Amino acid sequence: MYRGILKTCALSIAALAFCTQAFALDNDISIEFPSARTAAAGGTHVTVTDDLSSLFSNPAGFMSAEPQISLAEISVGMRGPIFDIAGLVIQGMDQDFSALLGSEAVLDLVSSLYAAADVLGPISFGYLGKGLGFGFFNTTDVTFSSNSPLTVTAMAGEQLTLAGGYAFRIPLSKENAHVLDLGVLLKGSLRGEVELTRTLLELPDLFSNIGFETVTDSPFKLISGIGVDAGVRYGYSDIFAAAVVGKDLYTPTMTQSYTTTNVFLENAEDPSVSYGLVPIDLTAGVLFSPRLGVFGRFIDDLRFTLDYTDILDFLTHPESASNPILHVSLGAELRILEILMIRGGFNQGLFAAGLGLDLTIFGLNIAMYGTELSSEPGLRPVYNAQVGINFRL
Repeated sequence: MYRGILKTCALSIAALAFCTQAFALDNDISIEFPSARTAAAGGTHVTVTDDLSSLFSNPAGFMSAEPQISLAEISVGMRGPIFDIAGLVIQGMDQDFSALLGSEAVLDLVSSLYAAADVLGPISFGYLGKGLGFGFFNTTDVTFSSNSPLTVTAMAGEQLTLAGGYAFRIPLSKENAHVLDLGVLLKGSLRGEVELTRTLLELPDLFSNIGFETVTDSPFKLISGIGVDAGVRYGYSDIFAAAVVGKDLYTPTMTQSYTTTNVFLENAEDPSVSYGLVPIDLTAGVLFSPRLGVFGRFIDDLRFTLDYTDILDFLTHPESASNPILHVSLGAELRILEILMIRGGFNQGLFAAGLGLDLTIFGLNIAMYGTELSSEPGLRPVYNAQVGINFRL
């Protein structure tokens, strides 16, 4: 019977993948939970389910998660040469900005610019455990990129996300040493986005006259999306786990585009509307947590994780499919004296590392990691930093 259930699930996911590939349109929304913990351990792992940051990793894990309530969380992440950009802006305030824009440092920076910053919170409330999981949080982000020569595009966005799911367990042995958990998650998100594009020649005038009108006179997008994830997780005691997750099994999006932010605020005209469908992300992973014997006096937990993400990318979105190496996510986490966590891993072929401090109600996580912007390993790596503070019960 269990094999029949798993076979049916696999066939359903495969059929949905082909439907997504056939009917997918452009989409501009990503429903996720930025986390310094997962970033330090090589990315999100579908077998790790003991933290609210795993809300979108695998809904089947809600059954094995220890009950916890997130009261608040603030996570700040920076990607690319954020400090270089800030330094150039400060330098431009002290001298002729036009002369600074013609310098070699600025031209090199703009030629392949990608920098971003994001903030999770202060709204970050959720519950995880006993088969249930839900969360409500906000994220704020800004991205600077150069999509054409000597042109800079700045995009700022604010997003609200609500998600909730349920999991149930199928015992495979009388002692519950072998268990099979299945879960489903419903999620929805609303995002506002302002985009501003300027050439290098227009930047001096922009910085000399920047104000609230700069935002209100820029194009605005309102993006909404609602979707469903489903997953299955097999666990053997606390030693081994294997999981398969279908993220965005069906996640349609709607984008309303306004000529300016003022037009949106005043409801002055009808927007242009487009529809999209987020491609399915089928991910599989395993977890191994060895018995520590005498070392268990000092080391509370040691786990190794290995995932292969977005298995069907060559079917669901072949135009942006990436090298198989970029799909591999490897992570390790070591907990010492129930307080200190040491993490490391590889994601998209780049190294990740970080530390965590767990004081029960209060937690602190720090991560340094890399991401690959191209579809081939090592062509356009970007290195990132993230710090997170959380308050949980």
